[in-house]
Amino acid sequence: MVIKKQPVISYLLGGDCRDIIGKLGIAGTQNPINWNYLNNGFNILAKAQNSTIWGLPELVTSSFEDIMKRNAKSFFNIDHELFQEFCENRDCGILISKSFGTIIYGFEDDKLLIWLFRNNNNESVLYHWFYVESTENNTRKIYYLPTLIYDEQLFCGRIEERSRICEYATNFVMTYLAVKNYLPVETVVVKPNTVAKLDDLILNYKGQDKKIRNDCGQEVIVMDSRWFRKIVNDNDIYVRGYPRLQNYKNEHGKWGKK
Repeated sequence: MVIKKQPVISYLLGGDCRDIIGKLGIAGTQNPINWNYLNNGFNILAKAQNSTIWGLPELVTSSFEDIMKRNAKSFFNIDHELFQEFCENRDCGILISKSFGTIIYGFEDDKLLIWLFRNNNNESVLYHWFYVESTENNTRKIYYLPTLIYDEQLFCGRIEERSRICEYATNFVMTYLAVKNYLPVETVVVKPNTVAKLDDLILNYKGQDKKIRNDCGQEVIVMDSRWFRKIVNDNDIYVRGYPRLQNYKNEHGKWGKK
């Protein structure tokens, strides 16, 4: 798998301006309402660009995404509690995935904001953005411009699938953070202009992405969770349970949750 250079990542992390000029913007659409909506979303991201510490981009491998999909149900009945935790911590970040392209997310003021970017011919274009609120009964309210999903210049495929992209992306971010923050994970940092062989770096790695070539000009974190894959759910049988966030003290005497 090749991680290509993405102007939106350089923009958020304060990279070389030559990687950004003329290469970062809004996906093409002739609908002025849709264009204004996307432009407003880009302006909101621009305001957050200088005041937010985004951290290194994080690559979601096919192996890690499979773990997320198989175990997402485990977090459903604590969704609101997780949402509150992420808001309190003001979690934010940059995710690179095969499913959505590049996901920029940020929790603040009891909201989750998500921006979705595509990489076209080394250009980063914003094709969707929305925000999410959580309720105490573990449901979510998603706010976006409905006309966006009918725009053939922005989306393809069935309308039913387009209408659920916000739900899919929200589930993706929430499940990813739940696994990352509250379960043991292994991380590999891939330096710029290098190739990482995951078989050599992650014990018992079984993903399809055996090699990661980093051409994006920025260090990238690759996530894996051998503990979640091998111990918790190493089969296709879903076991019902009652998960909750539990307070614990780490080896340094600091309190956290898992």
